[in-house]
Order: sequence, then C-alpha cells, then structure tokens
Amino acid sequence: MGNYAGNRSRPLTKLLTFNRDELDFLNLRIAKSGNPPFTTFARSSLMTSKLVHIEFVNTKKMLNELSRIGNNLNQIAHRANETEKVTAEDMAEVKNEVYDLFSLVNDNLLHRLDVVEHYKRVVLNGSHENTRD
Repeated sequence: MGNYAGNRSRPLTKLLTFNRDELDFLNLRIAKSGNPPFTTFARSSLMTSKLVHIEFVNTKKMLNELSRIGNNLNQIAHRANETEKVTAEDMAEVKNEVYDLFSLVNDNLLHRLDVVEHYKRVVLNGSHENTRD
C-alpha cells in the first residue's frame, strides 16, 4: 500500500469521524448530488463551499448587559434585605430589569435562530447564492 500512496496524484490524507446522525445526513446529501464517490463529494464540497463564520461580538455585548442587569438586581435585593421591605419603586425597577433581561436574551436568541435557519437552508439546498459574504 505504501508504494500505491506514493504514486497517487493526491498522496495526502485527512480523516473524518461522524456520529450516526451526521453520517446519515451526509449520505442523504451524497444521494441528492447523484451518488458520487465519497472522496469526490467531500473534496468538491470542501473546496467550493463558503466558510461560515458566526461573529460573537453581540454575545460579548449581551454578557456585559446581563452583568449590568444582574448587578442592579443584586443591589435591589441587598437593599430589600437591609430594610426588610420592598417599595413599589423597587418592584418597578425589578420588573424593568427583568423585562430588559428577557428582551436582550430573546432578541439575541431570535437573531441566532435566524442565522442558523439561513445556513440550514443553504446546506440542505446545496446553494450558496444567498449566503452572506
């Protein structure tokens, strides 16, 4: 086998491992593309597909905002524990902070879901025409 590998036009090898679901999905994609040999399909897919990069800047901003909201809630809880009473103003502030927290997480998750759905359509359709550059 060593002699054969030396005479190949592509002597370098990469190894891939899959779980059962990934392999089933891969086999479906290979079948949808006309059942080429795996190496041909893999080489073509890897060389022509666009790279998907998800930016995590928004996540960092969200974590900073979550930290700020958490600090505000802790200050309100500390004040309530010290005085053993909670004012209507404190409750309104807590409600606003919790609403802000919910909105922040919800918006971020909805955005990520949109990105995932977009790339899911790209992968299933095998088309990169509508992908972001």
